[in-house]
Amino acid sequence: MTTNCREATSETGGQVREMGTPPGTVQALLFDLDGTLVDTREANFLAYRDAFAERGFELTAEQFATTWGRDSRDFIPDLLPGVGQEGVDAIRAAKSRLYAEQLHRTAANEALVAFLRLVAPTHRTALVSTAKSGNGRQILATHGLTELFDVVVWGDEVDRSKPDPEGYLRALDLLGADAASSLAFEDSATGRQAALAAGLSVLEVPAF
Repeated sequence: MTTNCREATSETGGQVREMGTPPGTVQALLFDLDGTLVDTREANFLAYRDAFAERGFELTAEQFATTWGRDSRDFIPDLLPGVGQEGVDAIRAAKSRLYAEQLHRTAANEALVAFLRLVAPTHRTALVSTAKSGNGRQILATHGLTELFDVVVWGDEVDRSKPDPEGYLRALDLLGADAASSLAFEDSATGRQAALAAGLSVLEVPAF
């Protein structure tokens, strides 16, 4: 995946990577966060369980398992028919607040993070996550990943979450990369569907 890379200063003072990419090489690497780079299942479940409880609802581990890879804007109404938008928003806000208490339960995918650290200096990199920006930045900071991405697209920055390709398409546009010459890393069926719909090749990341 060798590329030629040089840095130039943008009009805003930031660093912009200009890539000369020979045919057949990878232009950009795009990563999912939850379950791919960091195991957040237990932390997410416990935060959502407590958020549901604050509104008088129960959330079991079995129920939560069916939601993996989906945006809470989509799965909360499925789990709580008739809850209404105000209820969905309240649960989402409570989960964001409670999540910080569970960050110690998250664990980095050491092998994949090591690979990311190796390739980040020479490849364009993006994070494309269904996580809300507030919680997502907490995860990146906790595991020292913040500086490894040229572009980050959070779940609350798109109108349509995975399996819709909007997040991946936005990241590719911001990177200036061609989907056919880029690679996505995903752990969930929902995420893989989104990446494939954006025209990306996908590497499935097994549980770790």
